[in-house]
Amino acid sequence: MTAFLMNTSLLRRTRLFMRAGYLAFVIGLGLLGMNNAHADISTQYATMSRQSDGVYALNADFRLSMPQQLQDAINHGTPVSFQVEFNINRPRWYWSNENLASTSREQRISFNSLTREYRVSSGSDQYRYNTLNEALLNVSRVSQWRVLWPTDYTSGEPLEGSVRIYLNTSKLPRTYQLNSLTNQGWGLNSGWYTFNFTPR
Repeated sequence: MTAFLMNTSLLRRTRLFMRAGYLAFVIGLGLLGMNNAHADISTQYATMSRQSDGVYALNADFRLSMPQQLQDAINHGTPVSFQVEFNINRPRWYWSNENLASTSREQRISFNSLTREYRVSSGSDQYRYNTLNEALLNVSRVSQWRVLWPTDYTSGEPLEGSVRIYLNTSKLPRTYQLNSLTNQGWGLNSGWYTFNFTPR
């Protein structure tokens, strides 16, 4: 009888231990998900608009959240670059899609400690902001980016566009490059967002 009671007690403690371990595992996964959720890029929309000279421009909006370490790097004077890439394809049922145009541009954020201003550079365009959030808002929006010329498309023909934005870790200082390899939160990449449109 004594042995039976000891075995029953041992079994009960074992079950409690397993339940506690499982609960800790679930909580750990939840915390991991929460940490990763703080650093992410998602695409809200992407559209094409026709300009007066027949060129089509891309308009896109991304939701960007940056890890605190990267924010601190910017505030301590380290420039950070995001790369925006865009492709236009002509769908073909009998073969792989035909690429009509591919282009990219850099969105660079830097901080001037003397003026206490954040600067966003995109090509020859430069913008100044008082806060990092304002600068990130600029980087996360693509407005009237001329990407498709009349010689590249036929009116009325359905086309497929793809766009993405990602943190260009190759332009970070080596210390931060190594950190980006070991820290999942630094892998900021929206992934390709594909949409259809028909030029007029």
